[in-house]
Amino acid sequence: MTTTPRTPDVLPPAAYLRCPLGAAAALQNQRNALRRFAARLGVPAPVFYEDYLVPGADPDRSRPRFEALTHAVLDGSHRLLLLPGPWTLAGTESRVHAALRLLTAAGCSRILMLPAPIRPVRVGPGRNGAGPSGAPVRPGFLP
Repeated sequence: MTTTPRTPDVLPPAAYLRCPLGAAAALQNQRNALRRFAARLGVPAPVFYEDYLVPGADPDRSRPRFEALTHAVLDGSHRLLLLPGPWTLAGTESRVHAALRLLTAAGCSRILMLPAPIRPVRVGPGRNGAGPSGAPVRPGFLP
């Protein structure tokens, strides 16, 4: 029986999360956001690798699930990594860059982060109740 090699198109993406011990709600919100992100990208649901930050411990030292993620990338299980943001990888900018270099060298071809949320812009009257053109504006409505 012959098997065909798995291509990056059918490989499930990986997702890495780091969260303080006891912050289950935040972790669940991040998982849900990354699942929605994968769906919008049209890729399978991610395989999660999660490390917990223990109070008083160096946040960049003990990361067994990050190590497991790196080994999975080396083994060819993932080529796409989804992250909520760069802060997930490490506590300092230099360590974030080192983690990105390590994952890329291991074979991760794409690392995508959640886009920043778009904040709603409140449209209302300017000075003297007038909009940019000088015409009166009703709060909440575009001119």
